[in-house]
Amino acid sequence: MEVLYDISCGIDVHRDTVVVTVRKRNGLSKEHVETRTFETFHDALLKMAAWLVEHDVPIVGLESTGVYWKPVVRVLQEQAPRCVIWLVNPAEVKKVPGRKTDVNDSQWLSKLVMHGLVSPSFLPGPELEELRKLTRYRTRVVAQQTSTKNRVLKELESSCIKLASVCSDVFGASGRAMLDALREGGHTPHAIAQLARGRMRSKLDLVERAVTGSFSTATQFVLKQLLRTLDQIQSDLGELDAAIRQRLAPYTAEVELLRSVPGLEVLSIAAIVAEIGPDMSVFGGADKLAAWSGLSPGSNESAGKAKSAPTRKGDKYLRTRLVQAAWSAVKTRGTFWKQKFGQLVARLGPKKSIVAIARKMLVATFYILRDGTPYREPVPVPPSPRSVRRLVERLEALGYQIVHPQALPLALPQTLP
Repeated sequence: MEVLYDISCGIDVHRDTVVVTVRKRNGLSKEHVETRTFETFHDALLKMAAWLVEHDVPIVGLESTGVYWKPVVRVLQEQAPRCVIWLVNPAEVKKVPGRKTDVNDSQWLSKLVMHGLVSPSFLPGPELEELRKLTRYRTRVVAQQTSTKNRVLKELESSCIKLASVCSDVFGASGRAMLDALREGGHTPHAIAQLARGRMRSKLDLVERAVTGSFSTATQFVLKQLLRTLDQIQSDLGELDAAIRQRLAPYTAEVELLRSVPGLEVLSIAAIVAEIGPDMSVFGGADKLAAWSGLSPGSNESAGKAKSAPTRKGDKYLRTRLVQAAWSAVKTRGTFWKQKFGQLVARLGPKKSIVAIARKMLVATFYILRDGTPYREPVPVPPSPRSVRRLVERLEALGYQIVHPQALPLALPQTLP
């Protein structure tokens, strides 16, 4: 096998210990292997980094095991900046049959790295890692907010308070004012209905019926705590959004470029930049980025027969953000995304179609960041002669007579791949 590095290191990471193997190639066939075990306390990791620097190790490979690899990588980045770090997907590290131990895993990984038989995953820098931590935490806070809102709606419905039936947004200005009145107690349904604002005042009788129910003291107590939790979450989100915008300052140019894409706003862009970074050269190509994110269509063919193959697992945070952005983009009138979604949904259904749109948005993001050019709406591609002929045949089958079907002009090249 081809040797890429004369010296390599493999680290088997655990919660309490790391098993580190340094492999040196002496001559054509002889190899010197030395393995040590270090604790994962900070002082022990410093000793590990010093040991690797002492052996002049140029490359280190370790599996992305939970969050345990993060302090190891951080120490190596600080204490051994000249050392290249390969964060390896555990699925790629297949141990040969035999006795499995931590030492064997570490030695096997060092051998794979020496011969380049594994591919490194994208490893963000310290600044990008900080932004990623904030955007990922925000995703969980928003999920907690949604869960709390659902709990509020559940308490209302169980008490026959039908606000959700008359309010488009129970937690909007009118709905929240009524919820606060229900939480305080002592208000008549008529008084609560009078808190409606705007267009809701045109249906005050219906609102009064909706807020009339069996609202017990226990439900009132639970609602009080839920609304207090909701207010705290909203406050936390405000602080978190400010921190994200501050961390996003070094990427102002990238943010301005991506804001031209329909469906993307500042916080969505922050989450995307945190996951993939501003430098697209690390991914090699748009198709590789789409595969890494888990948005590429699967392929499973054997003996000439295609089998069901869903999209692979990828970066769930990036995928979720792009799917949310895709739903926003396909609702924007006069855009390529809405037109394309309409073409796909009849054949694939809404779920597969929105994943396809999310993939196209990611591909567009790749080229925008790589080339430093803002988004441009693709030129609509006219149907092919075959499609025109098929449509004419369908119209004739319905009883219409097509006298002179006009050929459409030649398609101009699209700006998006």
